[in-house]
Amino acid sequence: MSSTVPIVTPKQLHAEQLAGKSPALVDVRTAAEYRAGHIPGAELIPGDLSPAIIEDRLGRPAPGRDETLYITCHAGQRAARAAETLRQSGLSNIALVEGGTQGWEQAGLPLQRCGSAISLERQVQIAIGSLLILKVVLGYGVHELFFAAAAFIGAGLIFAGVSRWCGMSELMARLPWNRSVNCPEQAQA
Repeated sequence: MSSTVPIVTPKQLHAEQLAGKSPALVDVRTAAEYRAGHIPGAELIPGDLSPAIIEDRLGRPAPGRDETLYITCHAGQRAARAAETLRQSGLSNIALVEGGTQGWEQAGLPLQRCGSAISLERQVQIAIGSLLILKVVLGYGVHELFFAAAAFIGAGLIFAGVSRWCGMSELMARLPWNRSVNCPEQAQA
């Protein structure tokens, strides 16, 4: 997917920011991930992306057409999917941030933070682990058919790994603490 979308290194994007430019930068992670640390200047737009939503949220005309629209997420996979969606919507001037926010941080560049949060990936791991323990306890304590439910969880994990779509993460992203976009201006680097 990302092979057709140009990639910019974190240092290249940072150099553009240092040169006084304000690049159009969209972060497609969850609100909780964004609050835990994001690239300075990134606008959080999780979920459905469209050219109209991006223009409205960034407050500038034609990002992705007249100027390069940079897209980031945690490590790059969600950004690549978002870029593909936007390309299908008619935007062609799109670039991915290499390695996402994780690559930015590994390059030693500053992040803005608005508090701490557990990443969506870790929330899913905690939920799945808790469900498996519950199934084992119920299997021994109530009825052995609860052990069969563990097979459904395993099948869901296999499906998520093969398809790169995780229903549990989709559900977790809709929880109230993952939807709050309020990231105050006093975010500290």
